[in-house]
Amino acid sequence: MAVLEKEVAHCREHHDDQGIQRLLQVITGLRKQNETLRSRQEHLKLLVNSWDASPAEISANMHGSSDQRSPGFIAIPREIMNNSDSSSNPIQSTRNNTPRADPSPSSLLVSGDSSHQQAPYPQTLAREPRTADTNLAWKQLPLHDDNFLNPQTISCAWFEYPERIALCPDSPSSPLDLLYGTNTNYLANMIYKATQRRPIRDPERLAVGWLCYHLARWIVSPSPATYANVPPFLRPVPDQLQIPHPMVLDNIPWPQVRVNLIRHWDMFRDMRDDLFGLFSCCVKVRWPWGESILERNSHNELCIKERFFETFMSETGWGITPEFMQRYPQLFAGVDLGAITCELMDKEF
Repeated sequence: MAVLEKEVAHCREHHDDQGIQRLLQVITGLRKQNETLRSRQEHLKLLVNSWDASPAEISANMHGSSDQRSPGFIAIPREIMNNSDSSSNPIQSTRNNTPRADPSPSSLLVSGDSSHQQAPYPQTLAREPRTADTNLAWKQLPLHDDNFLNPQTISCAWFEYPERIALCPDSPSSPLDLLYGTNTNYLANMIYKATQRRPIRDPERLAVGWLCYHLARWIVSPSPATYANVPPFLRPVPDQLQIPHPMVLDNIPWPQVRVNLIRHWDMFRDMRDDLFGLFSCCVKVRWPWGESILERNSHNELCIKERFFETFMSETGWGITPEFMQRYPQLFAGVDLGAITCELMDKEF
C-alpha cells in the first residue's frame, strides 16, 4: 500500500496538467528547432552547390519563387518555444530593477588615462541584426557549433539539458541562487557550479551569473519577454547569427570582442582553457571594493542592490584589466581600449 501511495504521489507531482503542458512545449520547441536547422542546412547546400554552378543557375536559385526557398535562414529562425511566465521582478517585487537608459554609477574603477585609445585595425560592427521587422529580433538566435552528442564538448555545461532550462523561471527567485547554489533551480545551480571553478569575486559571480542565466533562458525559450531580460549589449550581433561558434562566446559582455573571437576562433580554440581562465580573473564589474551588492527589500528578503543592478546591466559597467589585453591584443581590434580598461586598486589584490 505504501508503494502504491508513493507512485500515486509521484504521478500527481509530475503528470499534472501544467507539467504535461510544459513537456508538450519542450517537444514542440525541439521540433521547430529541428525544422529551422534543416532549413539552414538546405541553404548551406545551395551555397556549396553554387560554387560549381553557372551564373544562370545561381541567378535562378537566388531569385526563385518564395515558396521554393526555405524560411528562417540563419538570421531569423522560427520560434522554438514560449515558456515565459515572468513576474514584475523576481528579485525584488516591490521595486522595478529595469536599468535606466544611460545608468551612471557614481564609482567606476576605470583607467586614469582619459585619452581613449583604439586598438589597431578597427572593425566595423553592426550592433543591430538585420531584420525586416525589429519586433522580430527576439527570434534571431545565435548559430552554435557545440556538439550535443558529446556532453563533455558543450562549452556551457548547463545547456546539456535544455529541456530542464525550459522549465526554469525567467529569473532566479533570489540572487543567493547564483551566489551559493540551489536545489530548486537547475539553471541557476549549474551556473553557480561553473563560476565556482574560477577564482572570481562575488560581484562578478552574481553579475556574470545573472547575464548567463537570462541569455540561456532566451536561447532555450525565445520570446519577447525572455529577450527583454537580455541587456542590449549582450544581444547577438550579425556575426553571431551567421558564423557557427561555441555557445560560451555569447557570454562576453563586449560585442566587438565577441566578434573578434568568433571570426578568429581557430586561433584560440586550442588555448581556450588558458584564455577563459585568465579572462575570468581579469573581467570586472565597475563596483567599489568592499561595498555590498545586496540589500533587503520591504519583505526583509535579500535582493540585488539597485545601483549594482544598473551597473552590470550596462556595457559601461564592465571592464577588463590590462593583463588580459596585453596577453591577447588581437581580441581588441576595433575596441576603444580606454573605455573598457579597468585598473585595480592595491587593496583589491
